[in-house]
Amino acid sequence: MPTLDGEPMARVMAKAQSLGKLTCLDTVWDATGKWMETLLPVLTYTDIFMPSLSEAQKLTGQTDEGAIANELMRCGVKTVVLKLGDRGCYFKAPGMEIRVPAFSVNAIDGTGSGDAFDAGLLCGLAKGWDMATSARFANAVGALCVTGIGATAGVRSFSETEAFIRAQSA
Repeated sequence: MPTLDGEPMARVMAKAQSLGKLTCLDTVWDATGKWMETLLPVLTYTDIFMPSLSEAQKLTGQTDEGAIANELMRCGVKTVVLKLGDRGCYFKAPGMEIRVPAFSVNAIDGTGSGDAFDAGLLCGLAKGWDMATSARFANAVGALCVTGIGATAGVRSFSETEAFIRAQSA
């Protein structure tokens, strides 16, 4: 959404924060190559930033998850959650750093899995869960997403996702 990129989105995020709202941001691959130029004004107003590892590498020029998170936090992000695909996710906030492993599934199509992960993470946080529990739920939602063709065929209900987590943990 080019008309919202940069300063316009920074104003939206700043307003949301001024109203006491949690701000979350995910990216899309930037074919223009303006990665940090576009996002830098927004990052200072971002409570949770959830890029894929490859997007975060392009943004920061770093390859290591910890170095990526540190760079993004220097830009103002409060919490960094990196989506690592079949390796799960990496989370860093002041005083906390965790890796949450992925669930093993028969992956058919990755379409929508990042967005499904984001929804799962936000669902957990909205329920008042801690970040590790929320990230585990997010990994489950993302994993289930890739078991179907398209962005939604693999996504399951909340209770089905919880059953999937229990079954995988047994």
